[in-house]
Amino acid sequence: MALIRAGLQRLASVFSNGQGGMLSRFITNHAPAQTQSVADTTKDVISTCNKLIEDRVSRNFAIVHLLGKQWRVTDGDLLVVEGYWPPNIGDKITLDKVLLAATKDFSLIGRPIVQPGLVTVTATIISKGLSHTRTHFKKKRRKQFMRINFQRAEQTMLRINSVVINNRINEAPKNVF
Repeated sequence: MALIRAGLQRLASVFSNGQGGMLSRFITNHAPAQTQSVADTTKDVISTCNKLIEDRVSRNFAIVHLLGKQWRVTDGDLLVVEGYWPPNIGDKITLDKVLLAATKDFSLIGRPIVQPGLVTVTATIISKGLSHTRTHFKKKRRKQFMRINFQRAEQTMLRINSVVINNRINEAPKNVF
């Protein structure tokens, strides 16, 4: 009995010894990698992102919340938004509800929106009008019941002028008041 217990303890020590156990010792002969502290890693990532913002290496895009829908926009995009919207043709507007802003190299994700003032999305109202005619046809067979309704919804067309990441990341926001 004591012999079995000693053998089991030896096996347990082989499998549980060290960080990765027996399998990791057989697969790799490397010492554990030295880890940087979380604060240093965060500072490195933030400085890299700030450098990319200054250099404007790649094209920015953003996901904005507009009239109950989410839109992915970049510079020069055209949006056709359905529903009543008060701005007039030619008005320049700023889209404030930015959920995410990114480039090819990094992303700024909001909780639920990105910090106000960090990303500016500007747009111009190009045209306002009505959509194509939609037909709603109802019929009940053998009851001589038939209805045809036509519907046209209001539409607003926007051109996205620019998506700009303004401030440096992790700086305190400037008070507007």
